[in-house]
Amino acid sequence: MMSANPFYTYGAQELCVWRVAPGRFWFQTTEPEYARKLDQRRDTRRVAVTGVNHYRRTYEMQGTWLKVKRIVDRYVMPTSNVFSSRICPPARRKLPRVSTQREVMK
Repeated sequence: MMSANPFYTYGAQELCVWRVAPGRFWFQTTEPEYARKLDQRRDTRRVAVTGVNHYRRTYEMQGTWLKVKRIVDRYVMPTSNVFSSRICPPARRKLPRVSTQREVMK
């Protein structure tokens, strides 16, 4: 369990999730991009659409806190923050040795 607090929510204003029953979670989004992604999932169903001049959709999913937390993290994390194990750090260049005054005097 993520939190003992029954009113605990995870995520940002654009996409957040909370538990409504044991093993049942609701996602809420104010972004059409996240709504499209949740619409395409087989394990979610739309529960509500609210707002006249405001965009807000709510979806239901069965699962665990770990599952829904990973979904929120994956959707919200910018692609520039993705780490790849295939990319190796650049090789260190060998810099030319520069003599110092002490080495010259010896």
